[in-house]
Amino acid sequence: MNASLRSPASPAPAIVGTLAVRRFGAGRPLVLLHGGSGSFTHWAANIDRLARRFEVVALDLPGYGDAPRPAGRDPEAYVAALADDLAAALADEGPFGLVGFSFGGTLAAALAGRLPAGKLTALTLLGPGGFGVPEGRRLPVVPTPSAAQDPEGHRAAVAQNLGAFMMSRVPPAADPVVDLHSANIARQRFDSRVISLADRLVGDLARVECPLQVIWGTKDQLCVPSVAHRAGLVRAVRPNAEIHLVPGAGHWVQYEAPDAVCALIETFHDQAFSNQVPS
Repeated sequence: MNASLRSPASPAPAIVGTLAVRRFGAGRPLVLLHGGSGSFTHWAANIDRLARRFEVVALDLPGYGDAPRPAGRDPEAYVAALADDLAAALADEGPFGLVGFSFGGTLAAALAGRLPAGKLTALTLLGPGGFGVPEGRRLPVVPTPSAAQDPEGHRAAVAQNLGAFMMSRVPPAADPVVDLHSANIARQRFDSRVISLADRLVGDLARVECPLQVIWGTKDQLCVPSVAHRAGLVRAVRPNAEIHLVPGAGHWVQYEAPDAVCALIETFHDQAFSNQVPS
């Protein structure tokens, strides 16, 4: 088990449109977008630390966790509604940083191009999707039996699938991360793939003007043909992007390497904010 995995003391979420919004800590706002089949708990190993420096605004995206179901499956309608609801949630806030993981990274890049000038101080993407359908990718996922009918088989399958696409290893079936992921799966009511498997990330990043940071685990099994190939696509359109590869971590890089990832996010967003403040 990752020793940093503790459920942060969680306030009841505020429902803003189709978002469930939780706030932790104080300071400049830092908005966190989770990945597919997830919720704000994708950041369970990170919120406590980040909340020492920022006001962490951790969202359940439409159709996930405690958030309401979106009106439909149309990708552009989903992004447009998310942009409106995020603006409403942060209406009383100043400029903020945005961090998105996986599906949330795809969304963060799309949102960044829609925000008013000066509203976004910096953008961090962790293992983002949006590179199109990964031809030839084969992941050894297994069917997940019902938790009610076969609890042991359910836990074993969830653990196996975490190792197949989220992590660099298969966790023990008794690991609390299995409970976290199982709970997220049970509350998923939107198929993230209609957005995360679209070929849109590079085009969206071309419209983003704020500083950009992208982080991958070197063992991210979702990156086909490779992490280096995807990093090259980002550099082609954003040559000044700050790109980091975290050794030994899988797709869920902020869970497997929380200290390294939090340090990268803190340093990058502090520097980006400092560069915007007139001397």
